Amino acid sequence: MQKPSNPQGTRDFGPDIMQKRDFILGIIKNIFIKYGFEPLETPALEKLSMLTGKYGDEGDKLLYKIRSNREITHEVDDDKAQVIRENFPNQWIPGVSKLGLRYDLTVPFARYVVQHRNEITFPFRRYQIQPVWRADRPQKGRFREFTQCDADCIGSNSLIHEADLVQIYNEVFIQLGLPNAILKINHRKFLEAMVDELKLDFPVTKFTSTLDKLDKIGKDGVIQELLNLGVTQEMCNQLFQMITNTTITHDSLDQLSTAFNNNVLALTAIDDLRSILQYTEAIQFVIKIELDLSLARGLDYYTGCIFEAMIPNSGIGSVSGGGRYDNLTGIFGLNDVSGVGISFGVDRIFEILESQKLWPITHSSNPSILFCHFDKDTQIYAVKVANQFREKGFRVLVYPDQKKINKQFDFANAKRFKYAIIVGKEEMETNMLSIKNLMTGKQEKRSIEESLIFFDREKI
Repeated sequence: MQKPSNPQGTRDFGPDIMQKRDFILGIIKNIFIKYGFEPLETPALEKLSMLTGKYGDEGDKLLYKIRSNREITHEVDDDKAQVIRENFPNQWIPGVSKLGLRYDLTVPFARYVVQHRNEITFPFRRYQIQPVWRADRPQKGRFREFTQCDADCIGSNSLIHEADLVQIYNEVFIQLGLPNAILKINHRKFLEAMVDELKLDFPVTKFTSTLDKLDKIGKDGVIQELLNLGVTQEMCNQLFQMITNTTITHDSLDQLSTAFNNNVLALTAIDDLRSILQYTEAIQFVIKIELDLSLARGLDYYTGCIFEAMIPNSGIGSVSGGGRYDNLTGIFGLNDVSGVGISFGVDRIFEILESQKLWPITHSSNPSILFCHFDKDTQIYAVKVANQFREKGFRVLVYPDQKKINKQFDFANAKRFKYAIIVGKEEMETNMLSIKNLMTGKQEKRSIEESLIFFDREKI
């Protein structure tokens, strides 16, 4: 008999883990809604032609392709089909893969916008929380199936959207108990300006995909790759003199104008960052926000501001990223529609909160109430009372089996219930309930109405 196991890079989530994941997702979702984003879902499957070529060479290698259910002989002309049958008489050969699992939520969103453009009112803000798949090598904080939480606005060039996203970052990390988060910001025009100033004779996308490896292979590794591309050592030295980390202020942006010799591309980036500063001047940010000119974000579709968030000393890379994309819908036939968005990696955030034991105290107990009983009659009465509690919005479970009260308490403790309500004949006759705090052992009697008021006050 085969031992059951998960495919590598995937996981099961039991009730305890799901409660914690729901805590993360609830915070992110509520803040998205607060900023005017609307919900959207797209299929797990996309046409492979819709996915290929949107993520760069490295991204294309990580696409999960769905094998065709049609035999290849049904997809070629009769002469070729006959040759295949003669050479492989007893072998079933699949046809060309035409479907793939979505790599992210941004490209499917762009496809949705183009497909439904006559139904959408622009600018359109949507949030989307769904799993994505990448044929990556599993390691700490990196999975083959994981959940992304995206917020995007499309159909507007205004930098007010970038300003809102920066505020969302601040609020999300504060509410998650991660105020030490660092939000790195860069602009693709800075990277284009670097290529322009250094007079590099290869595409900007090749430069950004190389620079994007800085965290993985280090400065020496990036320099070696650039040397292999024909960049001189002098140019590499000049490049790393241009790459700086700084706080985003009007003064630091003035200094960058000088450092880039007032390059037109760099000035575009500087103007955009000034606009974001103006929109957020009244905000008191708790998280650290810095301009990092080495930030590249390897995806090819970014054209403006780019973002990446990380938690220091977590042992995990970025927990969120995103940016402005001006041409993504154009590849699907809808030109001149600009968008910007960010994506939170809930799985990485979970790993950090779990390893650093940062869950709020509310997760130490089960928020439901367990009704315990002594026999069939008291169980039926407990069901009637439990329904009154459910009508008030409380989460309630009546113990389903006829077992001794101590066994019911064992179940309650194993499931981390904070409160149990014990229903016996006396409670049935008096309409009083015995409420036991399983954390402290304290027990007291209250009427049904008093009990409802008590649990409402306890925020159960």
